[in-house]
Amino acid sequence: MNEDEIARAVRHGLHQYDADRRAAERRWARKTALTLFVVALVFGLLILASFGKL
Repeated sequence: MNEDEIARAVRHGLHQYDADRRAAERRWARKTALTLFVVALVFGLLILASFGKL
């Protein structure tokens, strides 16, 4: 393997690492958004129940 092939492999590895990191960030953001939505929904239902509107 010459230096150009090694450099190309390293660049490809770094691009793959960046893509995997971005995918993990998207999964975390989606999971966080879903969790916050469910918490807000439950909180809203608790408020309505406390006022006897539910």
